[in-house]
Amino acid sequence: MANRAERDVGRGLEVGSVRFENGARRTQKASERVALQIVRDIVSRGLSKGDRLPLEAQMVAEYGVSRASLREAMRLLEVQGLITLKPGPGGGPVIGVVSPANLARTEALYFHLAGATYDQLLSTQVLLEPVCAGLAARNPERVERLAPFLDVVESDDVPLYRDHTEGFHEVVWSLADNPVLTLLSRSITHLVTDHVVATMDPIELRPSILEEHVELSRVIADGDEAKARELMAAHFEAQHDYYRTHWPARLSDLIEWR
Repeated sequence: MANRAERDVGRGLEVGSVRFENGARRTQKASERVALQIVRDIVSRGLSKGDRLPLEAQMVAEYGVSRASLREAMRLLEVQGLITLKPGPGGGPVIGVVSPANLARTEALYFHLAGATYDQLLSTQVLLEPVCAGLAARNPERVERLAPFLDVVESDDVPLYRDHTEGFHEVVWSLADNPVLTLLSRSITHLVTDHVVATMDPIELRPSILEEHVELSRVIADGDEAKARELMAAHFEAQHDYYRTHWPARLSDLIEWR
C-alpha cells in the first residue's frame, strides 16, 4: 500500500518546496512536509482537543519518513501548541487547541522584527474589534447569546469583573462567525492584555467599561450593525487614550517577543 507521501505526489500536490518572498524556492524539509500532512489529516479526520494521534511506528509507515524526521515534525507542531507530547507508557502525541495565545506569540516575534510598537498594536485592535461587533449584529443567535451581559455587574468584584468582560468579548468574537477574523482579533487583544493591560490596568475605567458592555450588548442584540461598530471603536479608543495619557513611553516601545 502506498504511504501518504506517495499518495500526495500521485494527486499532484506540491509537497517538496516552499516559496520565499522574492519568488525563489527551496527544498522543503521532510519534517516540514510531514507536519503539514499531519495538520491536514487532523482537520480531514475531524479530530479535536484531547484526541490521540497514532503511535510513532504507525506514523512512520503512513507518512513514509524516518523516525528522526517524524520527531522533528512533532516538535514543530508542539512549539505551535497544536499537539502535546505525553511521556511514558500510554503517552504519545495528543491534539491541543487552536489557541490565540500561541498565534499571538508568533505574531509578537514578527512584529518585533518589523519594528512595530505597542501604540501600533492598539491602533490595530481598534480596527479589528469593531468589525467583529458589526458582524455579531447580523448573527441570528445574538439576542440569546448576549442576554447575560445586559445588566451591569459589580466592578469592585475583580474575579466577576474579569469573567464578565472576557465573557462578553468571547461572545462577540463567536457571534462574528468568521474564524480568520476572530483568531486575528483574539490574538491581537491577547497581546494587548498580556503586554499592556497586565502592567497598566486602568482600574478607574472599570465601571465605564462595564456600562459600555451593556450598551454594546443592547445595540448588537438589536441588530444595529453601524452603531455596534461605532460603539466598539469608541469603547477601545477610550481605553487607548488612557494608556497614551498615563504611560506614553511604554507605548513607544517595540512589541516584545516572549
